[in-house]
Amino acid sequence: MPAATHSAAPTAEPLNVLLVDDERLARKYLRELLSEQAGVSVIGEADSVAAAAELARQLRPDVIFLDVQMPPASGFDLLPLLDPAPVIVFVTAHDEFAVRAFTVSAADYLLKPVATDRLALALQHVRNRLNVPAIVPSESATPFALGLDDPLILRDSGRLRRVRARDIAALAGEGSYTRVYLSDERSMLVLRRMDAWETMLPAPPFLRAERSLIVNLERVDSLDIRSRDEGVLRLAADGAPARVLGRVALSRLRAALRM
Repeated sequence: MPAATHSAAPTAEPLNVLLVDDERLARKYLRELLSEQAGVSVIGEADSVAAAAELARQLRPDVIFLDVQMPPASGFDLLPLLDPAPVIVFVTAHDEFAVRAFTVSAADYLLKPVATDRLALALQHVRNRLNVPAIVPSESATPFALGLDDPLILRDSGRLRRVRARDIAALAGEGSYTRVYLSDERSMLVLRRMDAWETMLPAPPFLRAERSLIVNLERVDSLDIRSRDEGVLRLAADGAPARVLGRVALSRLRAALRM
């Protein structure tokens, strides 16, 4: 599918967004994230390719945030039904469709759960495609940091959970993935690197104790100090194992906990 052409002059008008995803909770989460972005208006939602095609014809959105897997159809099946073609941003839990997404001239490709900083970057890509100037937030704004009661959508192996940031007890890096230990249920393995989590989560109470460990200080059950070079961390979280810490991590935790 050829890239859409747009001749609109630069304007301060908001981006009109259509959300297409067969999961209601995923649409709600993305709507909430978009509501925090300046110059964005969500004008509709659809849960199927057929409904999305009809809404796009009626509403003429600037951009569609489009899920890939929507059985029995695919988000790619929507593209030939769009006339005129808006800018497309794919949003999916699977990275294997990325190459195909860019061959059809998608502006961006976001992995679920969507991070606030990546969403902001995707919106900038959309504005570049549409030749629309970016809306610069005030210097005091901190758009990428979550509050403790802000919602997160976590997904692993088909399980989708809505949690608050404060419900996360700790995060342990496992390559491109993160093991997320939650205060009241079993852990989840989420496709997101530790650096992204460090940017998103408020500090304090979250502390990056070591390269592969971020701890919510409010969820520390105990810190047993064996020596200046070693300690054992125990968390108030379901299934979180005790973790042996080296000197650097132990020193950071002791300072943060004022021990």
